Amino acid sequence: MERHAAFCGLYCGACCSMIVNEQEQGVESALEMQTEPNEQPCKGCSADYQANCEFVVCNKQHQTASCAFCPEFPCAMITNFKDNEWEHHQVVLENLQRIKEIGIETWLTEQKKAWQCPSCGCRTQWYQTECTRCGGVISKRI
Repeated sequence: MERHAAFCGLYCGACCSMIVNEQEQGVESALEMQTEPNEQPCKGCSADYQANCEFVVCNKQHQTASCAFCPEFPCAMITNFKDNEWEHHQVVLENLQRIKEIGIETWLTEQKKAWQCPSCGCRTQWYQTECTRCGGVISKRI
């Protein structure tokens, strides 16, 4: 699975933790992205430390590439995740439905475009309101 597509339907390409990991790996320029101090790097769902994530475990049990393709979708676990305190989780059911309709790769292409600064095309994050490259205003997307 592409590292920016989480089993649960989050687009990890807009996550500070994933961006920190990519900066450390030299994939993303540190000058392009402003991240939170002390942000812990994340390598995505396939990382060893994610082995106990309830979505990783469940998708492995169901032998699915995403909750979108699970015969039990939408289940209580994904619905509870959508309804927790994190605002960026609210979109997972919509994302998973879209993945189910168009496939993961096409969804990733859409997400990559959606999470770019409309002025300069710089990659942006979930809660970002101003582009770190050009200073352009980024409207709320969650």
